[in-house]
Amino acid sequence: MIDKDPHTPRLPRVPHPADSPALPTYMLIFFVLGLAGFAAHGLGDGREALIIAIIVSAVFFACFLILFAVYWTGYLLKGHAVWQAERRAGADGAAGDQ
Repeated sequence: MIDKDPHTPRLPRVPHPADSPALPTYMLIFFVLGLAGFAAHGLGDGREALIIAIIVSAVFFACFLILFAVYWTGYLLKGHAVWQAERRAGADGAAGDQ
């Protein structure tokens, strides 16, 4: 139960990782690098250059997809935590009114 004493010090709110602009920035970087790797395979002269460009492009797109999954999982968990906090606050308020 949260103490309602006004003299109780409150800890500062730590920002959620989903609020940080770093993860979407990394996602964008890996997506652009994946596109660049995909475009580079058309510039290759031989079969070896094509294979290397495909591998590099696939790795960058895989990194993008992993970061995308991490970001949206964090975003959904943050929304769920906010929903739970609002639900608890509503239940505490309703119990206090009676």
